[in-house]
Amino acid sequence: MADGEFLWGAASAAYQVEGGWRDGGRGLSKWDVYTNDERITEAVVGVQHTGNDAINAYDRAQYLKDIALMRDLGLNAYRFSVSWPRVLPDGTGEVNQTGLDYYSRFVDDLIAAGITPLATLYHWDFPAGLFARGGWHNRDSIAWFRDYAAVMFRALGDRVRHFITMNEPFIDIFYMDLIAENARAGRSESRRFTSEQYGRQAPALHNLFLAHAETVAEYRRQRQGGMIGIALPLSPTIPVDPASPDDVSAAHLVDGVINRWSLDAVVKGSYPDDVVAALKAHNPDFSVSDVDLATMKANRADFVGVNFYSPAYVRADPNSPLGADRDINPDTVKAFNGPVRPAALHGLLLRIRDEYGNPPVMITENGAGFGDIDEVRDGDAIHDPLRTDYIRRHVEATLEAKAEGADIRGYMVWSLFDNFEWIQGYTRRFGMVYVDFHTQERTPKDSFYAYRDLIARHRGAMVRGREAG
Repeated sequence: MADGEFLWGAASAAYQVEGGWRDGGRGLSKWDVYTNDERITEAVVGVQHTGNDAINAYDRAQYLKDIALMRDLGLNAYRFSVSWPRVLPDGTGEVNQTGLDYYSRFVDDLIAAGITPLATLYHWDFPAGLFARGGWHNRDSIAWFRDYAAVMFRALGDRVRHFITMNEPFIDIFYMDLIAENARAGRSESRRFTSEQYGRQAPALHNLFLAHAETVAEYRRQRQGGMIGIALPLSPTIPVDPASPDDVSAAHLVDGVINRWSLDAVVKGSYPDDVVAALKAHNPDFSVSDVDLATMKANRADFVGVNFYSPAYVRADPNSPLGADRDINPDTVKAFNGPVRPAALHGLLLRIRDEYGNPPVMITENGAGFGDIDEVRDGDAIHDPLRTDYIRRHVEATLEAKAEGADIRGYMVWSLFDNFEWIQGYTRRFGMVYVDFHTQERTPKDSFYAYRDLIARHRGAMVRGREAG
């Protein structure tokens, strides 16, 4: 790939695609524990699904076919994640060479196909043994993660030039773990959280951001010359009633909790005062030391990964965490992850440009699923016009922001393949490639071909622009 070329890619996560949950010496992750406990996914979707097999991407024969599809699509980048317990079965200690070799070979196979690898070190598969010792709530998690990351930098850093430390910290800790907690406790509404739960989770997210900072420091100590960042779930917030002071205030606080907290941490090395105060009101023990902030400030990310699906419509609600309900979708045809608003992505990218010093940005996830209404099979073809339109409009929004000076380095669709979708199991499809979960057969959808055309057109225009310049 030419130096500085815009990255056109797609994204995946180890637990969602690999399968092979006990193969090659892999240890267990918290998600193996979650999904093999029938209370978790059954509480949400009414049936127990696991990632034990996923879409069989651990099998090299299968993933080589998948790489061939990537080439056909025209991708020059692929974002994948490393399964922490596949490399360190216990989370710390002895390295599993079989697991390390798997990722090294996968990187080599991507590069041989002309595809730039982007490696995410943590996409929620926390080693089960360490999770039982408190996970991110345990201050030792900072060293656990940093030391695991050091292993991966030494193993892959000569070929991987873009590392992502963590994926969507807020969703991992304030959503997925709380759903699992509620389901195990037998609470009737597993997705209804309390302000007290948010307050209790705050120190865990702080430890995660410290682990990110120390991992950035470790990467720079190894002097491998690439870039390291983090993938954040960002959702611009909109008050349901702009004339309501309560809704406006609730939207501002949600913006703080979801957006400013994470962006401030990784770009500025600080936390918003209003967010800290709101969380301390429900957890007086939550505190952030000057030493911790100095560590974060000294080790800021090289780039920000933006995972964008939709904005959040917010209204004041005393029965929701911190008094704000953001689970609102006013659209008639509803996407799984919220209202379809490409303009909100454009505005978010300009906000990062203006309020955060225009750091390099990668769209590390962007995609949609709409259910059976948008998965229509016609002979060998699968029509998904809503997803196709979603991707086209969000690519346009991204490139418009880039043309307006936002330092955007790439765009990754979530996702290339239908796969295991966490608490929703296999009931929700986000892929541009249909996967038969029984046979593992892959079938490109209309969105696959539409994205291929978008890539070809825009890559050609970018090349012509560089030559003219």
